[in-house]
Amino acid sequence: MTSPTPVELIPARPQTLWGVPAVVNFALGGTGAGLYVAAAIAAGFLASPILTIASWLAPALVLAGFVAVATEAGRPLRDLRVLARVATSWMSRELWIGGAFIALAAGEFVMPGSAQRLFAAAAAVMLVLAQGLILRRAQGIAAWSVPPLRLVFLQSALTAGAGLLVLIDAAVGTPPGRGILDAVLGLLLFAALVWLAFVTWSGEAFAEATRCLREGTPALVIFGGGYVAPFLLFTLTMALGDDALAFPALAGLLMVTAQAYAKAFLILKCGQLRPITVPHLRFSPKREPQAHQNETQVAPNEPQADEKRPSASLASRSSLRRGRATPRSSLVAA
Repeated sequence: MTSPTPVELIPARPQTLWGVPAVVNFALGGTGAGLYVAAAIAAGFLASPILTIASWLAPALVLAGFVAVATEAGRPLRDLRVLARVATSWMSRELWIGGAFIALAAGEFVMPGSAQRLFAAAAAVMLVLAQGLILRRAQGIAAWSVPPLRLVFLQSALTAGAGLLVLIDAAVGTPPGRGILDAVLGLLLFAALVWLAFVTWSGEAFAEATRCLREGTPALVIFGGGYVAPFLLFTLTMALGDDALAFPALAGLLMVTAQAYAKAFLILKCGQLRPITVPHLRFSPKREPQAHQNETQVAPNEPQADEKRPSASLASRSSLRRGRATPRSSLVAA
């Protein structure tokens, strides 16, 4: 006996809550937080020119992301109410953690120290994890409500931040050292494995929603341009030395842009609401009502009253044509 085929009542359709401002928030916030973490680790949590740049640039990127997402609903002042929902909302927690990160990173210009930088880096990591949990809690969207999404946001922020760090070094004419190159290569390997684990996650609805991330141009841009190409460029940089200063700059640019592209596709294209299906819906044939089920059946050969009336009517009409009036009582008797 075959099992009943699931019936799709409402097909999958794009979500409309998150748009381009949300992409800007996640991209800028993640890149800023990742930049600070990368700069702090590269400097050994000690004072350095690159960490000074990151201490004002990273908070500026995070703040710009908050401003972008606040204008999405058209009424930024009304969005301040989300600050009071820290106990239940990851959006509220993102804002509070982001504010803490901005304050701690700005502490580089007020009370600099290794402890201050360590706390700022921790707040940056918590910020990108909170961003991932905002989407992770959206159970109605198949592409987001999977466990690896938190690591996806973490690796994306670190990858984009490290790429921006390399770009800044290239802009000031500082070639990346061997230690930086080794760390970036290890990061790219880790990030690529996390991304592959995400796009190959099980589930029919998830596989259908994230198909665009595994096929065609998006897959080539995100995986090839964001992980493979930078890995090869940094490897060439290690082989060629200072003569290949343009390679790290190109690799850093690819890392930053590919991560922004990935978040745009993840939110705008893969954000599909789950289809509503009924797995065991059965349809029964319509039954005709039996209105005369209990009525007395008439014998097939017995003439009914309605069958006698036409003969009487015909006899009456025949008598009228002959000019003789047949009494009504005789018609009934007949």
